[in-house]
Amino acid sequence: MAKKKDMTEEELQNSFEKGFKGHSLEDRAYRTVFDVLQKQPDYQLPSNFADKVIIKIDLATQRSTAREMTWLYLGLASFVVAAGVVMVMTNFKIDFGALKFISGYQGLIIFGALFILGLHWIDKKFIRHSA
Repeated sequence: MAKKKDMTEEELQNSFEKGFKGHSLEDRAYRTVFDVLQKQPDYQLPSNFADKVIIKIDLATQRSTAREMTWLYLGLASFVVAAGVVMVMTNFKIDFGALKFISGYQGLIIFGALFILGLHWIDKKFIRHSA
């Protein structure tokens, strides 16, 4: 038989399965590893293991979402406060400038906005709901 240093691990495993018994420390270590790997583990997972994992993932996702929403609201509130401070300090006044020509069409603008919102509601309620 060839020396064990020249053998690949697969060849070494095959030789152990055929009954080769080495006497060196390394041979005994290989033999112990192969014997342990051939045995089936005694441990069984509980039947609800997958459910518990899914619940933990869901809780982590909910916590992450809540944290993200907190930062979003905090950022929006900071933006509104900063915008208010800037408007007060600079005496900001709303000026439509080039858009003064639409000031006489307030009813049309309100109707258009409500019409678009209505179409959006119909789309969500009836069209996308059935698809």
